[in-house]
Amino acid sequence: MQIHQVTPDDWELWRDIRLEALGSDPSGFGSTLAREEAFTEADWRRKLEDGPRFVALDPDPAGLVGAFGKPSGLHLYSMWVRSSHRGRGVGEALVRAVLEWAADQGWKLVRLQVYDDNLPARRLYKRLGFVDADEPEHMEFVVS
Repeated sequence: MQIHQVTPDDWELWRDIRLEALGSDPSGFGSTLAREEAFTEADWRRKLEDGPRFVALDPDPAGLVGAFGKPSGLHLYSMWVRSSHRGRGVGEALVRAVLEWAADQGWKLVRLQVYDDNLPARRLYKRLGFVDADEPEHMEFVVS
């Protein structure tokens, strides 16, 4: 498996796996398949300019994750792994890619939102060093 940092020139790769994720697990995202199917090439390219995006390739796309900066820290979002690849370390590799990127860029805190009933995701994040934050359904990781 390879973790690939997506650039605006990889917009079709990101679009295809993102649309698959939205179609497969629609309740896990803050957007909808119908909304993002309407995006143009320019929309996809623009989205890839506002923070790092990573895709796991095995050899086909198996998962994705993104992050964007806010004053409160780097926010990890859109974490998704294809059902056929769950439990095989793909999610861990994707989250580690974001954490390494955050450290390289000088971020001190990585935050994310995860529903309390999403136990597999919560276990993954805790295993990687995330702790519950003060805000409900949020976790954070102090970058060292």
